Amino acid sequence: MYWKMSIDLSYPLVSSMGHHDPLDGLITYLQLQATAPKALKKSAELDLSSEISDMAALCVGKQWDTDDPLGLGELLCGTYKLAQLTLIEGLEQADLLDALFSSSLVSLQSNAIRDFLKFPAQYRLGFRELGLSIGLHAIEKMPGLLEQAPSDFSTKRRLHSRIRGLMQYTPLSDRIESFWLDPANRQASEWMAHRDINMVMLATSLVPDGYLSL
Repeated sequence: MYWKMSIDLSYPLVSSMGHHDPLDGLITYLQLQATAPKALKKSAELDLSSEISDMAALCVGKQWDTDDPLGLGELLCGTYKLAQLTLIEGLEQADLLDALFSSSLVSLQSNAIRDFLKFPAQYRLGFRELGLSIGLHAIEKMPGLLEQAPSDFSTKRRLHSRIRGLMQYTPLSDRIESFWLDPANRQASEWMAHRDINMVMLATSLVPDGYLSL
């Protein structure tokens, strides 16, 4: 699995696999399998079982903990999306979901995740921090998933305490957004060097629903 392909997908730009790439691939395929039949009026033509199996094999034995803000944001988003599929669509991925919740909490407890907030703008990468902010917004939406799930759903009861553990970290998103909404901080050389992706990530963090919808 390659981390980045050319625009026409004819060759790899980066011939390696990112930490969470197989997890992202697996969850994306699971989303497509679960939701596309409804979008296609229950067409029976879509079968991604082979692709799902390939991604699941790449995920075997992986540890998802990370001290990278962008990677953690992706992990949190993946956890939320898998929780959506489990609680709303009835997907059976309890073991993987438990592993993602555990890795998310361990990663959020890392001192490295909070240390970057102490530095001035010229020593910070906005898009990486804003990736974390987007993931934290995903966590904010998790209690709503529990409300939508059937009241007798056993997974709902098990996840309640796990979600509560993650929710204590959601105020970090306000700190990140407030910092980068300050025009003075957006004049820093590191922000300007990555301005396009920084602005996209800031906009997504401020209005995350489109990205996080199932």
